[in-house]
Amino acid sequence: MNKNKNLYTLGICNDETASACLFQGGKLVGAASEERFSRIKYDNNFPNQSINFLLKNFNIKLKNINHIAYSWVKGFDPKLKLKYKKRLDECKKSGKKSLKIFKERINSEYKQDELKKKEFNKWAKNNLSKNQIKLLKKFYHHESHAASAAYLSPFKNGLVLTSDARGDYESLSIWQFDRKKSNGLKKIYSSTSSDSLGFFYGRITGLLGFKPMKHEGKITGLAAHGNPLKAMKIMKSMITVKKGEIIASLGDFYRPFFTNYNKKLVKRIKKFSREDIAAAAQKHLEWCLCEILKFHVKRLKLKPMPLMLAGGTFGNVKATQALKNLKCITKVFVQPQMGDGGLCLGAAALSLHIRRKNILPLKNVYLGPSVAIKNIKLFKKKYSNLFFKKISNIKDYIVKDLVDNQVIGFVRDKMEFGPRALCNRSIIYKTSDKSINDWLNKRMRRTEFMPFAPVVRNNTAKKAFIKYQNNDPTFNFMTSTIDCSKEFEKKCPAVTHVDLTARPQIIYKKDDPLLWNILREWEKTSGEMALVNTSFNAHEQPIICNETQSINALKSGMIDVLYIKDIRIVKKSSII
Repeated sequence: MNKNKNLYTLGICNDETASACLFQGGKLVGAASEERFSRIKYDNNFPNQSINFLLKNFNIKLKNINHIAYSWVKGFDPKLKLKYKKRLDECKKSGKKSLKIFKERINSEYKQDELKKKEFNKWAKNNLSKNQIKLLKKFYHHESHAASAAYLSPFKNGLVLTSDARGDYESLSIWQFDRKKSNGLKKIYSSTSSDSLGFFYGRITGLLGFKPMKHEGKITGLAAHGNPLKAMKIMKSMITVKKGEIIASLGDFYRPFFTNYNKKLVKRIKKFSREDIAAAAQKHLEWCLCEILKFHVKRLKLKPMPLMLAGGTFGNVKATQALKNLKCITKVFVQPQMGDGGLCLGAAALSLHIRRKNILPLKNVYLGPSVAIKNIKLFKKKYSNLFFKKISNIKDYIVKDLVDNQVIGFVRDKMEFGPRALCNRSIIYKTSDKSINDWLNKRMRRTEFMPFAPVVRNNTAKKAFIKYQNNDPTFNFMTSTIDCSKEFEKKCPAVTHVDLTARPQIIYKKDDPLLWNILREWEKTSGEMALVNTSFNAHEQPIICNETQSINALKSGMIDVLYIKDIRIVKKSSII
């Protein structure tokens, strides 16, 4: 068994984007989600392929990994008994309907989680030794969310906020974090899974004709086109914050599920435009998150400090921006795989912390399978209708392609972990063509209300965005919006939203000299301040993983030119 820095810790989660990760010593060295291998978006099957990738990539065998950590479902934490008893009493006073819904949530959660618990236990029994099972660590859902944000952040201490639909009978939690303490995370608040902002926002997603747990981003984009005040009364009647507690009105207008919408609610929602409903839901979500955090900061008389975020709710980049603007918060880090796919990170981090191992902050999320064309002759033979050319001056070729209005598939090195493509599996294009939001989305069969996101050099970001500060970790991973300058809005309309915000990825020369130089040359050539960076995938498909998938996208016409590392690929019919 390897020791010290070569000691491996495997983290596993097995529902809603099932994933696995590997730490070597205290450093996260690999992570992948099952969807990237199975090609089933948000695949919640056991992450066998993800685990196999990690073992093969690092040339180790499962039997040689002593420390395995699991999170998705652990069960009911006895510490929640008082909270649940209090909430149960409140529901009894509210009436039979509230009580029925509250109990229904508990029963449903138990049944669903038992299946996932049995799935993991079966895998462990069939694949692990007695000693591995003895050393196996299991952690609570929101505890793992919190750990994934805290221990992988660049901060020594601060506050942690987690929020999603539900997990282990909780839906939102607040923690105090101190990296040096043996008990590094101290919970100061949590809400029941019936009082859920995740279910609230997901239900709005469903009510507006989209798929909950998949299309919440469309609601965020749509919100900027509406008036939040018109339908705010409905939102407040569903869920709110009272005296430091998230309280849902269990009944006709709110149920902690993504199904069974009451006819009264549907009828009332239809009185408003989709834009106004989305705007009200977005504004109310931001208010609830800020209000609950401010209350507990004031209650504990805490000084301004960093904030760390995880949980599916924080895929909402506008909510993150709202939290960043709070006076009680100095800096913010959003764990980049913020959804349940990131629970494996938190479980592994907790396992390491228990063993007094120092966990290194996350530098990047290029943690998945690598891509490369090692034998160009074989690819030329296999794809006779494509032209392959190895090039040394990639920067010049890409800039020329952009000038020629070519949509570029940009594929290199290791695949990103998480929902954001960060220019290793991205599509790039110029930002001056606002019509791209129509025609390129059609190519990818997407129906989006958000504009494409920009990738920007750090040198340029200061004049592109209002109150921009270097070394903001949310911009390393595209996890927050920021207000755009007038110059940026004018020069880069394709990546500026109607509310004059953008969700940028900021590039530093020391981290990515190739892309930094491409951007600099593009700025000189075009006068633009950024490039479009959108994930390389068609609608309802995971981001591409390997060479074949990216080549198929070129053949289908999704892109015009494909770069796989230093090889440029085009259709022979497009060569003049």
